Amino acid sequence: MSVENNYRSAAWQVLTHFRPEKQNLAELIVQFGDDIQNRAGLVDIALGTIRNLTFIDNLIEKISARKIKRINTSALNCIRIAAYELVFTNQADYAIVNEAVELSCETASKKAAGFVNAVLRNICRAIKNKSAELKTAPPEKTLPLNPQTGCEFNMEILPDAKKFRIEYLNLAFSLPIWLVEQLLAQLGYEKTLQICFASNRKPSVYARPNKLKTTADKLREILQAENIDCQLVEQSDMLKINNPGSLAELDAFKQGLFVIQDLTASSVVPFLNPQTSWKIFDLCAAPGTKTTQLAESTCDKAAIIASDIDAARLTKLAENINRLGITSIETRDYKTLLEDQACFSTADAVIVDVPCSNTGVLAKRVEVRYRLTRNMLDSIERVQLGILKSAANFVKPGGKICYSTCSILNQENRNIVDIFLKDEPGFIFEREKLTLPSAENFDHDGGYTAIIIRRDGFIP
Repeated sequence: MSVENNYRSAAWQVLTHFRPEKQNLAELIVQFGDDIQNRAGLVDIALGTIRNLTFIDNLIEKISARKIKRINTSALNCIRIAAYELVFTNQADYAIVNEAVELSCETASKKAAGFVNAVLRNICRAIKNKSAELKTAPPEKTLPLNPQTGCEFNMEILPDAKKFRIEYLNLAFSLPIWLVEQLLAQLGYEKTLQICFASNRKPSVYARPNKLKTTADKLREILQAENIDCQLVEQSDMLKINNPGSLAELDAFKQGLFVIQDLTASSVVPFLNPQTSWKIFDLCAAPGTKTTQLAESTCDKAAIIASDIDAARLTKLAENINRLGITSIETRDYKTLLEDQACFSTADAVIVDVPCSNTGVLAKRVEVRYRLTRNMLDSIERVQLGILKSAANFVKPGGKICYSTCSILNQENRNIVDIFLKDEPGFIFEREKLTLPSAENFDHDGGYTAIIIRRDGFIP
């Protein structure tokens, strides 16, 4: 086995160099996965191991009777990757163990390889049933893998779910204790459990047809002709892609016939219901998924000004605009836009998809659960409120602000809106929508959208 060419070795490299505070997971997959033939295997193992790291480390400690901090890091990452595969996949146990041992010989030592072998074989012996029914399996011995089934062990690997709900959800789903506490307080146990499953799912890929060029039905035919297995999503114009592969290499993508977007994210623009005659500002536009949807929804006739505080990301927005064949979007530097008094109080609508905790998209942003802390929310909320107040400057009387996040926490959503309305009496609340992430049926992320209206004729 070659460390350079094996997807398990590449996953080991990703895990070894991964630092949650740097948010560098996607970059590492690109860095170590360029020459890997089975890139899908690399992505699954790297994301899956990190997504379930709290449980995996707890399992390793129970099986090895050794604290994680006392295990050689190189050997530990070999065990972590193999433990993920043993518990969460249907790969052959012997192949997983053999490759992990061989990898530990290359990256650690022969002595470490013996330890790796012993731990992994004990994990194999401890697994009783990888597809146990959750309704009948003992909860303390069964790791939930989806809402119906789990991996049952012949030993207790989780706390009592009834007596220690917080600790149980923390270990079973590798979510931080503070987040579990907040979700339980806000939503109760059943909805929090739903969120836990959704946060640990392997998210599906959805395509939004470019309405300026095609329809969902026509796009399905085109993609199927390119050997892409896809299906229409019920009550939506979206397509679920069942074998995504390298979608960016498809002719349909290069021709601008579709955009990749989650179902929940795609619902923000329809919630605003933009009109062709409107002037619309998008203040957090990059990389342009919602911005281009604004143009498509208004038949490329609305006047759309797109900006972002990250000027470098506006380049990606420009690329998407060109690929999709859109002409109604003008990109503007954020600082210059804020200084342009001629833009103030002129927009029919301003959309602000603000930076947030990402608690609604943990299935995709797997590193967030190890990076985000309760204390970080305070600074995030200040940024959100600041952007919302900036948006107020651009809305004309009777105009709308569309405030959206990919968070499911009240303090980033309705609480921010309420603080804004208290500080800005010239605005009134119209409506809101909170979508919780789901692992059922057509799975999707979570998010929040609110519509705020500037009063017509208001005098302070």
